[in-house]
Amino acid sequence: MLKVFLDAGHGGHDPGALGDGMREKDIALSVVLKTGYILKEHGVQVEYSRIDDIYLSPADRAIKANRLDADLFISVHCNAFTTELAKGIETFSYIGSVKGAKLSEDIQDSIISSGAYTLDRGTKTSNFAVLRLTNMPAVLIELGFITNGQDAYILKNRQDDLALSIFRGIANFVNL
Repeated sequence: MLKVFLDAGHGGHDPGALGDGMREKDIALSVVLKTGYILKEHGVQVEYSRIDDIYLSPADRAIKANRLDADLFISVHCNAFTTELAKGIETFSYIGSVKGAKLSEDIQDSIISSGAYTLDRGTKTSNFAVLRLTNMPAVLIELGFITNGQDAYILKNRQDDLALSIFRGIANFVNL
């Protein structure tokens, strides 16, 4: 049975990005729980870094996923910038991870094709700890800029669409 580890970024004393009266940690948790529900409905075993408002370091999140022997690691975040001009979604994988890059592309393509976003910032690679320290294909999704009015509206009002799109990207990757 496929085991997916869902990581809601930030939490506890770390709110993450702030904008439009919202906190990244709350959006990430909501989207992760909705994604987990959909995955479970399709027979996927789901594990979480957190299901409430607690803080775990990036290393602790990766260690937890590794100990649970997850098949995939999905970390959900929101972006921020100093001006409202920055907007759109981007998905990261670890440098040199072929499977991570494919998973990243599948999720990014699914979210863009859903119509939830008009600006595709693409897939990228990074040395983020949660990507570097995990033993399985891993991605970090930046769902949009909480500091951009259009993105903030989507982050607040289209969480079900985002969760379904993340699920569809995973499903495409594993041929579910």
